[in-house]
Amino acid sequence: MNCVIKFLEENPLVYLATNGLDNNSKIRPILYYFEEDEKPYFCTSNKKNQCIKKCKKKF
Repeated sequence: MNCVIKFLEENPLVYLATNGLDNNSKIRPILYYFEEDEKPYFCTSNKKNQCIKKCKKKF
């Protein structure tokens, strides 16, 4: 897990591409936020308060 966290710290911003039900591609930025108890937390919102709330949820 340490190598995964190290990779995320070095490359915190990634883009996730999905194919929607309408058959159109959707690309979303995902930001690595922090690690706690060997669990990575990510942010997918551009609003700080929403980002913090999402990042504090346990997976």
